[in-house]
Amino acid sequence: MVTDRGVAVAQAARDLDVAESVLRRWMRELTAAPAAAFAGNGQMRADLAEIAALKKEVARLRRSVTSSGKRQLFRTGGDMRVAFVAKHRHIWPVSWLCDVPDVSRSGFHAWLNRPTSAREIHDAQLVTAIETSFKASYRSYGARRVWRDVLQEGLA
Repeated sequence: MVTDRGVAVAQAARDLDVAESVLRRWMRELTAAPAAAFAGNGQMRADLAEIAALKKEVARLRRSVTSSGKRQLFRTGGDMRVAFVAKHRHIWPVSWLCDVPDVSRSGFHAWLNRPTSAREIHDAQLVTAIETSFKASYRSYGARRVWRDVLQEGLA
């Protein structure tokens, strides 16, 4: 209105229902950097970009602080922490979940794609043999008798 039609700044401020000082500041910003004067052009001023980045960082730190009380739950081994991320990755982003138990994202994805090891296979067979022996004794055998049964099967 002011530049195109020649309306006085005071009159334009009244018509737009803004303070005259605000309108003058907008005009200064327009003459200083026409491309970045209005946020609708897809560009953001440097100070606004910094504020947006700081807000993002504050949000991340708030998430970290609110979940910091839960960090004590993850004092266990790495598999349990990574399994927690795997279990909840469909609910929250993996990057957030990896921050809580201090798991690296690359480590999580490596764990996810890792084939089962010979030790894990053997341990699964051992658990099955222990359960079978215990249930076969009508849940009356103790650790020594179950261990003897497992030794007889040749799994120990």
